[in-house]
Amino acid sequence: MIKRILSLTSLVFSMSLNAQTDSTLHVLTKADSTAIDSHKDTTLNSLNLPIFSTSGGDLDTDLEQQDVSSLLMSSRDVFTQFASFQFGAARYRMRGYMAENQMVMINGVNVNNLETGFSSWSSWGGLNDVTRFVENRFGNVANRMNFSGPGGYTNIESKASSFKKGTRVSYMSANRIFQHRGMITHSTGMLQNGWAITVSASMRQGNAERMPRIYSPGTYFNAYAFYASIDKRLNDKHLLSFTGFGAPIEQGRASAATLEVYEIAGSNYYNSLWGYQDGKVRNSNVSKTNRPMLMLTHIFTPSNDAKLSSTVYYNFGKSSLTSLNWNNAPNPRPDYYRYLPSYFYMAGDTVNGDIATNNWANNTNSTRQLNWDKLINLNQANLWTDTSQAGTINTTDTRARYVLENKIESIQNYGFNTVYNKRFERLFLSVGLNGNIYKDRKYKVMEDLLGATFWIDVDQFAENLGVSNTVAQNNIDKPNQKIYKGDKFGYDYSININRGELWAQVEYNLKSLDYYVGLTVSNSSVWREGFVANGKFPTNSKGKSEKVNFFNYGVKGGLTYKINGRHYVTANASYLTRNPEINNVFVSQRVRNDIVEGIKSENVLSTDLNYIIRYPGLKVRATYYYTEINNQTWLRTFWHDNYNNNVNLIMRGLDQTHQGVELGIEKTFFTSHVVQAAFGYGQFYYTNRPKLDAWQDNNNTSLYTDRTVYLKNYKVGGTPQLVTGLSYKYNGKKFWFAGISFNYFDQIYIEPNPDRRTAEAVAKFIDTDKGAYDLVRDQERLPGYYTVNLQGGKSWRVMKKYFLRLNLTVNNLLNNQKAITSGFEQLRWDMAYIGTFDNKYYYMQGITYMAGINFSF
Repeated sequence: MIKRILSLTSLVFSMSLNAQTDSTLHVLTKADSTAIDSHKDTTLNSLNLPIFSTSGGDLDTDLEQQDVSSLLMSSRDVFTQFASFQFGAARYRMRGYMAENQMVMINGVNVNNLETGFSSWSSWGGLNDVTRFVENRFGNVANRMNFSGPGGYTNIESKASSFKKGTRVSYMSANRIFQHRGMITHSTGMLQNGWAITVSASMRQGNAERMPRIYSPGTYFNAYAFYASIDKRLNDKHLLSFTGFGAPIEQGRASAATLEVYEIAGSNYYNSLWGYQDGKVRNSNVSKTNRPMLMLTHIFTPSNDAKLSSTVYYNFGKSSLTSLNWNNAPNPRPDYYRYLPSYFYMAGDTVNGDIATNNWANNTNSTRQLNWDKLINLNQANLWTDTSQAGTINTTDTRARYVLENKIESIQNYGFNTVYNKRFERLFLSVGLNGNIYKDRKYKVMEDLLGATFWIDVDQFAENLGVSNTVAQNNIDKPNQKIYKGDKFGYDYSININRGELWAQVEYNLKSLDYYVGLTVSNSSVWREGFVANGKFPTNSKGKSEKVNFFNYGVKGGLTYKINGRHYVTANASYLTRNPEINNVFVSQRVRNDIVEGIKSENVLSTDLNYIIRYPGLKVRATYYYTEINNQTWLRTFWHDNYNNNVNLIMRGLDQTHQGVELGIEKTFFTSHVVQAAFGYGQFYYTNRPKLDAWQDNNNTSLYTDRTVYLKNYKVGGTPQLVTGLSYKYNGKKFWFAGISFNYFDQIYIEPNPDRRTAEAVAKFIDTDKGAYDLVRDQERLPGYYTVNLQGGKSWRVMKKYFLRLNLTVNNLLNNQKAITSGFEQLRWDMAYIGTFDNKYYYMQGITYMAGINFSF
């Protein structure tokens, strides 16, 4: 393993960016195409790394210090600033990484979710005043608080004693996801008696019905946030710190759509998730999140060159998402493919195709949106008849055909984190130990019966699977249970994770050379526990599953060669194993304990080479990076018309590579004029042919196994692989500034559906229909586009001790509403009518702004 790391680190000087690339839409390689052709006789059978910058002082004066290497990839890095503030609207992910590759910490505690690997920024959203002190280092870097991966780390320092004495009040107006934001923060600073207290609260609100400037109709956003921290300095060596925060959020969501839907709806911001009920806007997909976190930290500093930080914490709360469900009734979604003109035209039914076109064009009978009143009327007309031994009894109760259900996840996460740091002249030692006991209980409750009396807790799609009535029961112990508002139904289970980690890092500083080495070992135990016995899996749904253990390890290291006080070369490499996403461990975790066959840890190998120039008026970073993420397991569930049920697709052994270059330049002219430029070109692509399995969700019989997915050299979708930016900023003498930036994005691909890249999928078309063959096989590349953004601000000092600040940001100044930022291939597709399930897309918002004012005293 170590030889492999060293080998790849040396190769970083000579590897070409032209390896395995194809700029056309036909990105399937000749080898894969030939391989599919050879199987033509085989039977046929869809997050951004959040980057934040500090507002601290200039780091140039620190360049001659011993720890210079720790500053080279800091938050003031030019390319990172562009990725955060300019490239975000394009859904740009630095180096193409998903968020599990970057560690996010609060006061040194890792807050990445144990199930997904992602950090839930909504848990502290709106607390800008107390989360603005951020250390952000991207890439393979030394980390004195934990062992981080190829995406580096972000640490938010948010203890009460971190803030100076004062009060800050602010207001912001915007037309993005919210319209108003108010915030107030007060800190005592460290008092003479050793106490420090900081409190903060905020409110963000926006409703599309009352604010037409929001682009997605039917959406809304209401959020509050609360923070309190109390520090007590016991003596010169001991400090106790308590921090607690929470951010309850409620949001009405928007949907993606096909190009046909956007066109016939007459808007690139069409949203199918809402409609009118009694004349009022109502959204069917409402997400709510409230997951507070409590932290108690003890900091022991036995000497000036040693520190021991120990934290215990508790993270808890719920997240939920509502959606429509129906039984023995037509699909209520207005953009369901059978309601679109193309469905009729493909079947040769021009009469109904023309009718559908007219209905969409004129919104006849609320064609474009959910018809809540119609759903309620259908429910109220569905009278229920009870049968007893005495005969038939008619009642006035109604059985729901349509309901609004609420999918809930309730977490409890107990954890501890201990870090010891010690300096020995030129050597700096960091050692850490952490652990978690994590439980996520997942279930559904009845949110709204939509005018009906009750819902019956059965799986209508399992009623024909067996002669026994118990097969269709979601809960065998309560057959044909009537469900009322607030009742649990459908499924009820928990995902449990126990995890422990030990890590260490050594840094050594010489006159011209710095280096570091880090090691980690960890073990995770994962199991499912079902709380109801499902009729489809009566012996394998209730109770605890087998425990799956993932023993992981990692090693990383880096060198910094100081050419002189202003020029540096750094090289870094890491190799680590990590848990797969826990949602990919179980074949169908909602209803059974079966574990995906051969599930293993992922392997991540990453290297980078950097050349850095730092002058008072010039900053440059040029980087080449190379990362492999191998042995991934991919599981998705989708609706399949042919089976009249959900299908679980499982892709095993998926490998991908991310390589590319980054360049960031900042030049200051005449002290007030600042020009910045950023350029990033990457190749993010799949590198092998994984295996694909398919299971029917309500059946333990597989649909197929071990199909080869010819995915090699297909691009990783969802983010631009080419980005460039150029900005100019003027800093006025009387505390004002103004700037403009131009950004361009290209090489954007749609994420491929693996089921369409199998020999079985294209065998029908190889010899008979070349156009259909290409349509099934090819990967769509989206058009490139550009944006122009403006920034400005002004500060005043009032009575020599107070500060008033104004800030304005305008994005997409030219109001480009035709740029598609991302999309995905639907997993459901039809071999007979390939265009039935077209790709779905998201458009970039037009001109948006954020204007804020704050007063500090």
